[in-house]
Amino acid sequence: MNTLVNWANPYANRKGTWMRGNLHTHTSPASGCGRVSLEETLEMYTREGYDFLSITDHWVLTEASHNKMVLIPGIEWNTPDGGGHTNMIACDGSILLPHLQTRCQQELLDDLWAKGALTTLNHPDWQLRPHYRREELEALSNFDGIEIYNGACQGAHGSPLSTDKWDYLLTKGKRVLGFAADDFHDPGHLAQGWIVARVEERTPESVMAAVKSGNFYSSSGVELTDIRREGNVITVESINGEEIQVIADHGIVCRKIRDRAVSVDVSGWNTKYVRFAIYGYGSEMAWTQPFFLE
Repeated sequence: MNTLVNWANPYANRKGTWMRGNLHTHTSPASGCGRVSLEETLEMYTREGYDFLSITDHWVLTEASHNKMVLIPGIEWNTPDGGGHTNMIACDGSILLPHLQTRCQQELLDDLWAKGALTTLNHPDWQLRPHYRREELEALSNFDGIEIYNGACQGAHGSPLSTDKWDYLLTKGKRVLGFAADDFHDPGHLAQGWIVARVEERTPESVMAAVKSGNFYSSSGVELTDIRREGNVITVESINGEEIQVIADHGIVCRKIRDRAVSVDVSGWNTKYVRFAIYGYGSEMAWTQPFFLE
């Protein structure tokens, strides 16, 4: 379990400002699947108003710098048979390089966990290999979270949404964070899914600290203004949400509120956790991290 996360209230630290970023990005020619150069990719994300970005090319550490966005080194790793896609991200990219020789996913996760890197298990509902059955996810340990929304999967085999597998893991007692990402390969993938973290300073270290501690929400279009827990009352506020769902163990929807904001008193709730899904216009959504009640 990630001890950096206050699982009763991931949003307890209210210092800093909300910053938007993408942690799953491919470029050309470093990733054979990438269709946009590094320079063009950085320019596109700058125009969209992003604050931070991780370039996670396949099996290579892409060196990059930018005068506006915070850049955090990353690599996307997979098993020799093409499964187990994993993002490994760290402020010091050199700690990632030895793992280009690693072939066992659990060995990879264990070592990076000990080094304080960020690891996410990618696109669990991509229906071509690599995809994860829920039992495969459950069997793994020492990872920060899974992609609950992968923008590139909208036009690929499978589903971009993996919240069902997230709820499966949370119900089993696996305390893992939920990430949204573009999985950017071409211009059509831009700004499909992202995270918004409460960051104290505009540095890679501060962004990583916020993300590793779970002080962020994921989005495909809905903007939240506040998430807070005061005693047993959890409040979620948005700019453009139209319906808020309160979700607990097994993905059960406990309440639906047609409003931009909600405050819920969870006193006496007999559930392991609650999380919030906020629906906006069309298919736009946002997702909070889980609040564990145990």
